Amino acid sequence: MAFSKGKRIEDETSARIIDLAVNIGCKEGPDALTVTRICKELNCDRRVIYNRFRDVDEIAMFVANRCNTELLKSAKAAMSEDASYFDNFNTFIQAIFDYIYERNAYFQHYTACFQVVDERIENEILNDVMELIEQGKLSGDVKADADSKAAAEDIWFMLVGIASILTNKANYRYQEGKKTMMYGVQAICAALKA
Repeated sequence: MAFSKGKRIEDETSARIIDLAVNIGCKEGPDALTVTRICKELNCDRRVIYNRFRDVDEIAMFVANRCNTELLKSAKAAMSEDASYFDNFNTFIQAIFDYIYERNAYFQHYTACFQVVDERIENEILNDVMELIEQGKLSGDVKADADSKAAAEDIWFMLVGIASILTNKANYRYQEGKKTMMYGVQAICAALKA
């Protein structure tokens, strides 16, 4: 991912930086993820980092993308070809919630990271939920006029909000949080049903 004539290219050093950033960010938290820390761990000069990334915020987005990819792979694996559309939809959302909760607060921070691009929010979890709703439209399980973006955003906000409360060790138990979230998801599903 080094810059060559203004274009980003991939290289082994860029991959090592991201691997290290994932390790630091998810185990110690976003505040521990600094260019100084990365340079110290890799025993390199700051130019090595800045030749590949604009800043630590860009590195954090790469960490978020890695976390979201890992989480979504796990959630998709929980789905079954034999289950109904809405059973799979609920399984997918529950698996995301469980995975975020099980990892820890720092991992949760990265799954909540998003970018505003061209007046829209971009987050892999949000995009996959939206895509799942669009698939439901194609299969006839979801109303054709359903607003998949709004429904996906509502679910995403519930996921990261409730997971955040739980991972911050508030006096709120996991089962209560999951039950609350699934009530909300079921209400959205009822509104989406064809």
